[in-house]
Amino acid sequence: MKKNPKQLVAIAALAAIVLLIIAFVISAFTADPGEAGNRFMALLFCIVAVPILAWLLMFCIEKMQNKNTVTEHFFEQDEDSEKEAVTKENE
Repeated sequence: MKKNPKQLVAIAALAAIVLLIIAFVISAFTADPGEAGNRFMALLFCIVAVPILAWLLMFCIEKMQNKNTVTEHFFEQDEDSEKEAVTKENE
């Protein structure tokens, strides 16, 4: 079964998060008291950053393939509502 790029990015992001959580649990038991805070913050940052970077990658892939993205849909709605507001003000 052929996977599309969005599915591959999502699978890779999920695998990275699982590995980071495993590293987090292992470091909770093995870290020295002075290092525990730094490791916790670094792993927490990575766990948060991975989904954000995955979303950015999927967004860029869609833009390069000239597909409509979710953000364009919201911007089109805003532009339409602004046009309606301007026409109502001019009447």
